Amino acid sequence: MSRALFDLGARLRAAHTGKPVATALYAPVIPPTNGIAVTVDTDGEHTYVTATDGSSTHAGTDRNGLDALATLGVNITAPRRPLIVGTASDLTTLATLARDHRDAPASPVIGWWDERLDYPGTDAVHVVTDAARRRWTLGVHPDREREVPTWAQWLNITSTGAQQLLDLAYLTAAGPVLPGILHASIIDTASWNRYTQRLAAGRPWWIKDTRIDAALGLIGRSHAAEWYESIRLDDPLVALAAAHDGTVVPGTIIDRSEATIVVAADRPLSRLRVDSKVTAWVGEPVNAGAVSCLTGSVSAASIDTDAHLTITISGLPRRGGDLKAGDRLTLRPGRVDPSMQANARRLAAAGYRRGTNWIAGRGNPVPRRGDVPLDVIVAAAEG
Repeated sequence: MSRALFDLGARLRAAHTGKPVATALYAPVIPPTNGIAVTVDTDGEHTYVTATDGSSTHAGTDRNGLDALATLGVNITAPRRPLIVGTASDLTTLATLARDHRDAPASPVIGWWDERLDYPGTDAVHVVTDAARRRWTLGVHPDREREVPTWAQWLNITSTGAQQLLDLAYLTAAGPVLPGILHASIIDTASWNRYTQRLAAGRPWWIKDTRIDAALGLIGRSHAAEWYESIRLDDPLVALAAAHDGTVVPGTIIDRSEATIVVAADRPLSRLRVDSKVTAWVGEPVNAGAVSCLTGSVSAASIDTDAHLTITISGLPRRGGDLKAGDRLTLRPGRVDPSMQANARRLAAAGYRRGTNWIAGRGNPVPRRGDVPLDVIVAAAEG
């Protein structure tokens, strides 16, 4: 079964039962505690803003809409609070309004929210439709899942406006959260502190990043995406779905030596390349996160004439002494270590400020040739 058919099956089940089908066991987002829900509408000439924190609601048009946010405590000197919006385009519209009224007390905060939107897992911005789509599948056309009213109908939310967003946000974040995701809150707090310090030092919030800041921001966004996709695979239902596109590879151990383990994959489908690091656990994809994991790397992979895929893993045996032929084993890409990512960003920052680094505007870039993974080429072509 392909991933497309797997997803279609979930959608058909939802349509048959009339209820959302869970595609994640854990809440894929951090609960937006003390969040401010904002609806944003525009007719091309004016922008209409309504905001609520659950206890009071304020609304306004254009500059008055920004003042409505300020009335709820949205300003650069107050503690940071999560923003709740229906779609990412709502924040884009709000950010455009903020840039049109740069001196409004709420505008710098909106600028920071707009920046953090690019970091998957962030607790700074809660996009209701995105969070809901990561948690459930509905029995409707996929495009309708991008609309707030669709989710309100299927999740039985009867409130309206900004309060509806608030109710949806708390529902999508209810229950146990995805293990490891709370690390994003630490990163957001550090980002907020740097942002407020820069503004306190007199740097306008609306100016473009320097070359160094832009380069580090690109690295940070890439790291956030890698980290979030990595921890998502610790969700059993996410891992189960990923087994149908080759991201997660279940199989049976067919050979065990002192140095390696050979796994016969259930299907000839794998995104695990030779030399890539892997994490493995005994059992099936649905056992993700509930069992002890081992780490290793792919040393070989081959498909025979009968389309049987075998993957050889090295580095597992020392910690997997009880593994034997016939055991079920599930492989996935190696877990991302956020501490190593942070160290890489520190090293990059130091390098950008050193000598004749061209990113900092000193010297010229040196052309280099290198191998590009096929999936990167395909992604670039699709873009």
